[in-house]
Amino acid sequence: MKPWRTFCVFLLSLLPIAATAVEFLPARTADNLVNPHKGYMLWGTTFAADGGLDNFYGSRIFHIYVPWREVETSDQIFDWAGFEQRHLTPITAVYPDASFVLRLVADYPDGPGSGISTYYSGGQPNRDYPLFLEQAPLNIPGTDYSSCNGDGPGRTPAWNNANMLAQMQQLIDAFAARYDGDARISAVQVGLLGLWGEWHQSGCDALQPSTATKQAVRDRFQQAFVDTPLQTRYPRAADVGSTEFGFHEDYFPSFTANCNLFAPALPLCDDGGDWNMEWAFANQSPAARDNWLLNPVSGESPIAAQKNVWISRQSDIESLIRLYHFSFLGPAGKHEEAGFGTALAGIARTLGYNLHLDRVALPDPIAVGANFNVDATLANTGSAPVYQDFVLRLELIDGGGISRWTGDFSQDPRAALPNAPLTLSGAFIVPGTISAGSYSLRASLPALAGGRPPITLQSGARDAAGRVVLGNIQLIAAETPLFGNGFE
Repeated sequence: MKPWRTFCVFLLSLLPIAATAVEFLPARTADNLVNPHKGYMLWGTTFAADGGLDNFYGSRIFHIYVPWREVETSDQIFDWAGFEQRHLTPITAVYPDASFVLRLVADYPDGPGSGISTYYSGGQPNRDYPLFLEQAPLNIPGTDYSSCNGDGPGRTPAWNNANMLAQMQQLIDAFAARYDGDARISAVQVGLLGLWGEWHQSGCDALQPSTATKQAVRDRFQQAFVDTPLQTRYPRAADVGSTEFGFHEDYFPSFTANCNLFAPALPLCDDGGDWNMEWAFANQSPAARDNWLLNPVSGESPIAAQKNVWISRQSDIESLIRLYHFSFLGPAGKHEEAGFGTALAGIARTLGYNLHLDRVALPDPIAVGANFNVDATLANTGSAPVYQDFVLRLELIDGGGISRWTGDFSQDPRAALPNAPLTLSGAFIVPGTISAGSYSLRASLPALAGGRPPITLQSGARDAAGRVVLGNIQLIAAETPLFGNGFE
């Protein structure tokens, strides 16, 4: 080769390789995933005492009642560690990725029959609040009842007593200090008041909390919990007010929508008052209709006829889930029974978020040490957003399967709403310490600090760690200048 031609080839080898855009379009999948904070919720309060429970459909959310009597052993002395050891730890020992929905309760009718009183001592097993409330100097009265519309026996504290209100507010503050922002918690239900913490005393109306008491407790929950999602039982004016609380509809689907929404009407449907979710939205709290944007909606079906329509009218149930943006169902429901895998898998994909990574676009090759931009598209074919904090992460994996670089988008995946794709854009740098070569680009919504499990994207193909395998990307050395000092 002639000397001038050799020199030209040398110069060409020093020129930067032009990067072209590459676009990855992962296929959407419809496999049955177990993802956090969505799907089916199981009764978890007596998990240890019952020796575990049947889990037919991969549930990872467990409903835990928090009896006031169990957690506040004396005035302003709390046994949260003991409560967790008795109730949460036995579940996470079996399901390390479990999350919890917690509800404070002070009056659970026939608590011994449900096992609520398993860890009480000192007698009076139907009293679910601490004895010190009734003693000096507080002297808060309590009332025994044998039945409230057939529910009982139980003992109700004087909800509207000034000392009682002060003690409830202190309890809420302590509860939030322990659990607000806790990655294990899918939601806290704004309970405490009324039967089962559901803000009513049906059948014993003279014992129910007043509107003023409800408002004071409601506002204290709102002030105390900043990060953890909140739910209340009803969208009634006094219960939700101007808060952004989500809702737990415990007579799903009978008290969910207008009865004429489907023909025939769903079993036991009653839309004649504020116990019905749609009625309350339409007549008392219209602004709360979009509370699902910030806090989850859930429901349970305690009656056999309600459970059965999950299967016999699956399409209608999925329509309700989408219309009212439900994220999880339970603890009572058809998921407590085996043998309905196909139908319940379809409902599970409808509940809550169902995220697909539809597109990732970036330059190829990428020069180490240089800025490069990436665009990604997340789609949500579920009924609700993600309510907890996650990030979309890119990784470069070498030929030995080792992750050599990660980059997180700054945009929040919680903004991926149903049927409203979210575009994320980020500027990244692969440091110069990473060797040039071919790497596998992968994407995920990984586990974050505090024990929160990862979200698996409903896209494929995925590797053994659940990351979406996008394709190969070339890393090249940083550009070398053709001429430096001495070439004048």
